[in-house]
Amino acid sequence: MNSRKLTLQKIRRMLILVPFMVLICAFAVHAADEYIDSHFHIANYAMQGVPLKTLIDKYMGDKVVRSVVFPLPLQQKWDRFEHYAGDKMPPNYYMGPKAGMYYYSFIDAMVAMDYLKLSETDKARLDPMIVGFNPMDQYGVNHIKRLLILFPGVFTGIGEFSVHKELVGDKIDDDLTKANMAPGEALPPDATDSSRNTLFNPSLKTIFNFAAEAGLIVNLHSDVYPARVTYDGKILSMAPEAPYTAGMKHLCKESPKTTVCWAHTGLGRFVKPAPDHLQIVSEILDACPNWYADLSWDIVQTYIVDPKPGMPSLDDWANFVIKYQDRLLWGSDTVIYTRNKTDDKGNLIVGTEMPIADYLAVMDILKPLWKKVGPEASRKVKIANHIRLFDDARAKVRDWEAAHAKDNVWNLTAQ
Repeated sequence: MNSRKLTLQKIRRMLILVPFMVLICAFAVHAADEYIDSHFHIANYAMQGVPLKTLIDKYMGDKVVRSVVFPLPLQQKWDRFEHYAGDKMPPNYYMGPKAGMYYYSFIDAMVAMDYLKLSETDKARLDPMIVGFNPMDQYGVNHIKRLLILFPGVFTGIGEFSVHKELVGDKIDDDLTKANMAPGEALPPDATDSSRNTLFNPSLKTIFNFAAEAGLIVNLHSDVYPARVTYDGKILSMAPEAPYTAGMKHLCKESPKTTVCWAHTGLGRFVKPAPDHLQIVSEILDACPNWYADLSWDIVQTYIVDPKPGMPSLDDWANFVIKYQDRLLWGSDTVIYTRNKTDDKGNLIVGTEMPIADYLAVMDILKPLWKKVGPEASRKVKIANHIRLFDDARAKVRDWEAAHAKDNVWNLTAQ
């Protein structure tokens, strides 16, 4: 009986992977000109985006042969009492409005329902991810389980979600870490009196361990060092001398079997690479063998190819990529719907779907890096590593879904 069950499981996995094998054959022919986007946002902070079919036909075309799909997990609150931008427009980006943000869970159902409308060929080109859970909530894992049970055959991972993120962490409508701690309990090493997120929250261990159980890939955004930035983008303080290394190592030690992709190697709009940035990233990758990193976001990619004084050089990055060529992925970090803004004269510019040329232009930024690292390492970062990780995850998640298809979503076991 057990051998028969194992055989059926193997057959199911083979059927799942057939569309991907077709894609792999195509990559072998045109790998130099094609990309897989391992970091792509289908919707912005107001849940504005495009249908998945539009993404495939209009944006991906023949150049982007495959892509992850994750919205932003956080909705920017539109508080009319704030009179944001003189009431000329609603906010759809986190920087600018004073109002906070909250987790918007329904976005996962929106993605799943749209994905299920696609042909099997189109489905094979997308890797949807679950985002609408609070990573600081012990019940967050149940949201993930319910999505897998209710929408089998859709999701491959969770994230991008944030722990430490410049400005965003301070805007999340959530409890302060210290608010409900027992008397005398010390704050986690990476937390302050105003922190809402910490890498030492036990809920992350619960979520990460379940990701390992189900085979889900985790895309984690956590800044490499502390940054305090006001709601409108004024820098209050930066602490590159105090990286969150201990928290990262703690997380991977607590959940050693979880496959994690660390977004942007911990960099951001304000968190720029310090001189020892690549040493810190290397230290974390060496300590966490199941962790990977993505080279995503045009801002971060510009740090790589056009570094400012005090940043690692392009040669430094090339040596890093060559050394960790099996542990890195490329991504655009595109948010497909642009933000509302005003020009210098105060005229309203309403956000729209991103122009196709703007999306495709991101693929040109790292050309100087690809030239330095050579075609083999470039192919791994742009295509092969994603195929290896996500194909394996897809098969494992489908197996978990099949084994738990009859679980009662109304009464999931507490962790």
